[in-house]
Amino acid sequence: MKLKSVLAFEKQLREAAPTHFSKIYAILVQDPFERRYYVNKLFSFLSHYRPKLVFQQGVEFLEQGLFAEEALVHIESEVKIPSDRMVVFSGEKCSQPFYDAIEGEVVCLDLTGEKPWEKKERLVEELQKIGGQKKLSLQVANRLVEQVGSDFARLKNEVEKLVLFVGERKAIEEKDIDAVVSQEKENTAWQIAEALVWKHKKVERQELKDLSEVLALFALVRHHLYLGIQICRGEKVASLRKNQMDIYLPICQKVGPIYFVERLVTLFEWEVKAKSASFDPTILWDLLVISYSP
Repeated sequence: MKLKSVLAFEKQLREAAPTHFSKIYAILVQDPFERRYYVNKLFSFLSHYRPKLVFQQGVEFLEQGLFAEEALVHIESEVKIPSDRMVVFSGEKCSQPFYDAIEGEVVCLDLTGEKPWEKKERLVEELQKIGGQKKLSLQVANRLVEQVGSDFARLKNEVEKLVLFVGERKAIEEKDIDAVVSQEKENTAWQIAEALVWKHKKVERQELKDLSEVLALFALVRHHLYLGIQICRGEKVASLRKNQMDIYLPICQKVGPIYFVERLVTLFEWEVKAKSASFDPTILWDLLVISYSP
């Protein structure tokens, strides 16, 4: 059984409890930290119903160690699985022959085809759970993901810091993010988009991990393009500091509004391609940068 979402996987576990758990589970997720996180969550859930269950790491425990009903063996290699062992396999993916061999018994969480917006929704849901008794609203959790990015290890760490920071308060608020969470990623992304649109400094090449990072940069590029159009029209932009206006205004006077409108159209075309085709995220960003070259 292959399940494409954490919610579906958790639902299957609840329905199987307490006596109909599978002998084989598989966790297929690209990020190593996320893989281990879901393996640990699986063990925690199973051990709630089987208090004597022990976690064992490595293929060597498939042939030795505790009785099968007392151990969950975690493996990361595609090997033959004995019928008397309870096993969780984890990896970025698994081969078709390996999956075919275990298909009749496995319950598989497969996030390999997850879209960027689906990943963001999943991360938001996980962060709300990590918050525990501290309420983390949908709005605040989304703000955190947008600011920090899709690195789940860092997101989890930031939520744990926020829980300690709010003390006895029952909810984590946006002001707490402003006070505690590093702005480094947000500022860097802003500077990259600014350099691309305004051409006032060199655009450094970016190594991007996934499509969600590209789409976040696209959103910031769009913001700067709209800023350019507003300045060209003589509209007042309250959010701009004087030193920013000193940079932007001469450029707007030189290139005019068509410069920004044409690049908005190009950006839209690349966003459509990003969501409908399979692109390496770094190459996708490179192609946008090239398309903006004079």
